[in-house]
Formats: sequence, C-alpha cells, structure tokens
Amino acid sequence: MKWFKSQIFWKIYMINLAIICTLLVLMFIVSRIILPEISKEQYQQITDKTVLRMKHQISLIAKDLQSLEHYVQSDENFKSNDFNRLFKGLENIVDVSPYIDSGTVVDTNGYVQGFYPNDLKHLKNYNLSKREYFQQPLKTKKVYLSDVVSADTGRYLIVVSVPVLNDHKKVERVVNLSLRIEDNEIFQSIFQSFKIGENGYTFIVDRNGKIISHPSKERIGEDVSGNPIVRKLLKKQSGYQEVTNTKGITMLASFEYIPILEWGVVAQIPVDEIYQPYLAFQKSLWTISLVTFIVLSILTALYARQMIHPIRRLYLAVDQVAKGDYNQRIEKTDSTEIGKLSSRFNEMIHYIRQSKANLQLKEEQLKEQKEFLRKIIDMNPSYIYAIDKEGEFTLVNESFAKLLGTETHDLLGKKIDDFQFNIEFNRVRVWEEIEKVKERLVLEEEFKDQKGETRWVETVRLPIFSPNEGADQILFVSTDITERKQAEELLRKSEKLAVVGELAAGVAHEIRNPLTSIKGFMHLLKEECKTHKHYFEIIESELERINFIVNEFLMLGKPQVMNFQQKDVSVLLKDVITLFDAQAILNNVQIISEFEPDLPLLYCDENQLKQVFINIIKNAIEAMPNGGKIKIQAKMQENSLIIRFIDQGCGIPKDRIAKLGEPFYSTKEKGTGLGLMVSYKIIEAHSGSIKIESEIGQGTTVDIIFEGLTPVALKR
Repeated sequence: MKWFKSQIFWKIYMINLAIICTLLVLMFIVSRIILPEISKEQYQQITDKTVLRMKHQISLIAKDLQSLEHYVQSDENFKSNDFNRLFKGLENIVDVSPYIDSGTVVDTNGYVQGFYPNDLKHLKNYNLSKREYFQQPLKTKKVYLSDVVSADTGRYLIVVSVPVLNDHKKVERVVNLSLRIEDNEIFQSIFQSFKIGENGYTFIVDRNGKIISHPSKERIGEDVSGNPIVRKLLKKQSGYQEVTNTKGITMLASFEYIPILEWGVVAQIPVDEIYQPYLAFQKSLWTISLVTFIVLSILTALYARQMIHPIRRLYLAVDQVAKGDYNQRIEKTDSTEIGKLSSRFNEMIHYIRQSKANLQLKEEQLKEQKEFLRKIIDMNPSYIYAIDKEGEFTLVNESFAKLLGTETHDLLGKKIDDFQFNIEFNRVRVWEEIEKVKERLVLEEEFKDQKGETRWVETVRLPIFSPNEGADQILFVSTDITERKQAEELLRKSEKLAVVGELAAGVAHEIRNPLTSIKGFMHLLKEECKTHKHYFEIIESELERINFIVNEFLMLGKPQVMNFQQKDVSVLLKDVITLFDAQAILNNVQIISEFEPDLPLLYCDENQLKQVFINIIKNAIEAMPNGGKIKIQAKMQENSLIIRFIDQGCGIPKDRIAKLGEPFYSTKEKGTGLGLMVSYKIIEAHSGSIKIESEIGQGTTVDIIFEGLTPVALKR
C-alpha cells in the first residue's frame, strides 16, 4: 500500500495541521488581547518599583536630616552668641552632612545671628520671624522639615529647622539648615538618575504640590497642585492611573505618598511607548504565521510518512511479547526515534529474559536469608519484638514468646495492650518519645514473666523508618538484667551498712557530750531544784540535739522504699516553696521561682526529691540571718534537666566545698552533715549529680543535674 493511501498517514497529517492552525489562531487572539495588557503591567511594575525605590531613598534622606537634631543640640558652638563659633558650627554640619549646603542661626525674635557660607552675609540681622520653618520649631520645640522654599537669593530650598534648648528646656535660638535643591549634587544624583524607558521620567512634589525634583530643572518650585495625580497625593493617596501631562501627552503614571515628609513621588511613561513593542510584533506576525504554516505542513507530511512503516512491525512484535513470547527481535530500520525504539525493544527483551532468571535466583537466596535471620533472632537470648503505630506485634522472637508463655505465631498481629507484661508501658508516650528524639532510646523496664514474677530488663528502642512515612514501627531489644539489679541492690545495702557503721562512731561521740551535760546538771538540780531553772533549758536543748542526730542517723541506716513515678519537677518545687513561705517571711527571705515551660517529666521518688529540696532551701535560709533572696530555677540545657538554687548567704570557703556530703562534716555550728549526705545519696539513686559553687560573702549556688543520657533519668 502506498504511503499517501494510508489512513494513519492522513490522520497524523490532518491532526497536526489542525493543531498548527489552532496554535496560529490562538497566537493572534493572545497577541491582540493579552500582549497590550502584559506590556502595560510590565511598565506598571517598572514605575511602581521606581516610586518605591525613590520613596525609600527619600525616607533615608529624611531620617538623616532629622538625625541632625541631636548633632545640633549637642554642639556647644550653637549655645554661644559669638558669630565665629556659630559660623564654625554651621560649617561643621555642612562638612558632615552631604545634604546640607548652607545654614543660618536665628534668635527667638527671628533675627539672623550667624550664617554659612559667606554668600549669605547679606542675611546678617535679617528678620525671618514670618517664615514657617522658624515658627514651627519655636512652637513645638522639635525639628521641622519645610516644604520647598523660595529663598531671597532665588534658590529653591528645603530647610531643616532645629530648636536649640537651654537648661530650662526653653528655645534659645533656631538653627536653619538648608538643602539647595538645584545645587546639591548628592540630592540631584539620587533622583535625577531614575529614568524610565526613552521618554519616561520621575518627579517629586512637597506637601503643597510644589515640584522638588524634576528632569527639567526650570520646573523646580513650580506649583502643580492642579494635576489630578498631585491632588491625590495631597490627599495622602497612592496608586496607578492614566493622566495627560502639561504637553498634552497621555501618560501612565505610578504615584506614592511619603508619610514621613508628606511628599509625593510620581513615575510616568507615555502610553505610545508602552504599546510600541506590541504594534511592531503585530505587523510581523502575519508573515511569520504564513511561513510557519507552510514549513510545518511539509515537515508533518514527511514525519507521518516515516512513522507508518516501522510502527506496524513494532506493534506486531510487542503483541507477541504480551502473549509471553520473549524471543521476538526487530531489525533496526533507521536512526530516528522509531529505529531507536526498535533497538531499545530488543534490549528490553534481553533484559527481561535475564531479569527473569535473576529474579528466580534472588527469590531462592532471599528465602534462605530470611530463614537464616529468623533462626538468629529466635536463638538470641534477648527479648526481641516490634510493634506498629496501631500497637500490633509485627515481629516476635521465641525468647520473648517464651517469656509470655506462648508461641510466636500467637503474638503476631495481636495488640500489645492485650499482654500486660510491661508495668509502665504506655504506647502513646513511647511514640511521642520516638517522634521527638528520632534515635535509639535505652531505658530499664520491669517485665512480668509467665509465672507472674517481676524481672528487670534493659530495653533499646529503635525507630524503624519507611521511605515516605517516617518512623512507622519500633523495634524493642530487651536484655535481662535481673541478676545485675539484684547484685546492685545487695551492693547498695552493703554500702549502707558500711555507712551506718561509720556513722555509729560519730553518733556515739555526739551523744556522749550531751549525756555528760545532762548528768552534771541533773546532779545540781538534786541539790538546788528551785533556784537554777536555766538548767532545765540547757537540758532541753541538749535533748533536742540528741533527738536530731538520732533521727538523721536512723534515716540513713533504715532501708528506704523507692517508689519511682513520672513527676513534674515544677509541681514538686512549688509544693516545697509553699512549705517555706511562713519561715521565709519570718527570716526576711524572698523566694523567687523561674521555671521553663514544657519541662520533661522526671522519673523519680517524689518524697525523696522533696526531702532534698527541703534540705537545700533550709540551708539557704539559715545561711542568710539578715535576710535576702533565694532564686530557684528549673530549665533544660542540651539533654540535661538542671534545678538550680541560688542564695545570697555568707558563702562557703572553696577548701571546704570538696568535703561537703561527708558524714558529720558541716559548715554550721551545730550541724551534723547528715542532711547533705542523705541528699547526695538520694540524687545518686536518681542517676543525677549535685554541683556546689560558692564565694565568701557572695552566696552559694547548688545545681542538681539529671542528664538525658541516663537510662531512667528522663522519660516523656
């Protein structure tokens, strides 16, 4: 069959011609409707950016001019009546500020006392009392920035008037600093450089509608308040609109009101210049469209002809592959996309055959590897299991199943909440910890085995991340540390017994002296029972001392039951502070608390921690006999929770800080040192540490630190 008789050829050819014609028609429509608006919007963006840049520049200049107020009022030259000093002060300002060209100093009656430069010498003793820029600072005692002013010299000026105040805050004189609009090179270079297109331009008007800056210098000072755009600026409006200039040319203008000076900025460009690119494009569009249509028609016919022959062969080959015949092969016909597609088809068939063989091999290897890993996991003595976000088991090894007295297949797919093997387990809190930390967590937990006996394990929690959803499973690897915990408990009891033995000798020594006093005074009481009443007071004091020592000794020697729970440190501290409110008031002590919000919960024994806080606050109050402040802070620093107590007491010598915490070592006259020793033991039991810093006469700082890396120190 001939190519020109092919239905596929004519379908391809007619579809492409229809597309070409549609695109050309759309091009004409778009060019007529959209391009003028696009040109208008582009130039509007240019003019908008221009007025905004000029507004920014003017605002900066205004701030620079207003900043001269401090410079003038702090210059001693302007507080003098000497002409030379006034001349020198004005000269300094002209040298410092690039926007100031001249200046005058006027007394409160409006007479010129000083001037700079010398071309203003004719103003000596000239009266300026009727000028607005003199009256305003005299009235408001503040710096005043004038409108465009026509000077007696014929120049147009912008005047910055600064009142000079005496010690009684009264105006002593007014310093008028002038910017000569036409002569100031800095001012002109900034605003004359804003040019838009070939015929566009910008100009600035003051609050009365007078031109401050214009490409035509002869128009500076001209009153254009009748211009529609200027009238809007005088009403403090900004925007974009079409307007006719003084030459009768239609312009599109952006205008911006400047609040800091009540000035206005206008950037405008002729309408004809905006639409000029569109008109030129429209003229050439017809020629381009005709040439494009002819060329594309020929190329479409050639392309359709080339595609017909090889497509049929490729279709037949693909049809055989779809039926499962992977032995198909197509000879390369040419170097076009169809020919390359034929080559890639042959490569694809080769890769399919090879991949099919490799896939079968990989499946066998994967099956063997899976069985091998399963054996390793089941042979591991650690308890290994994984759960998803729904709390269902996705992986369980035989050791863990044996711990619960069941089989692995009975656990898979079941909810972890159905098996209360973990005393403190909270699925929501576990996921919150994983989402926050996003790394492995190590902590100690209690399990119950199939006999109901409690066992301690050290558990590593590892988040398992999916490619798109983040952490979607948690792997738990628990190692039985029950024997180690039991050994630690025995060691702790042994240490306590050793401490009790050490304290016993000290307590016996402390008790001996009070008993001797009691015996001696009791002997005297037998002889003179009615006349020596003060002996009773001594006996009571010594008995209280014996009772205090024995109580602390018993607290240290008696085994304490540790009841660890999740607690808010801020709440514990507030409870302890409440206990000391009355005592603090009696001792003229102010307790200040500063707690960071959202502190992590502390895994602790509430009563024991409160005992530590009570000991530290009590020591701080006793260290300030004349009163003072105690600051209590709780904050997070990196991965550590820090509880800080800062007092203004007498302080502790540095050589004695190292011995704090030893039995019967105290900085107080009647202290035993047991309170601080007990505090050290409690904090150590919570895997924390105590750090004490002090300076004589400055006070003491006590830090209780719970580091985040400690397995049971921090829990969410």
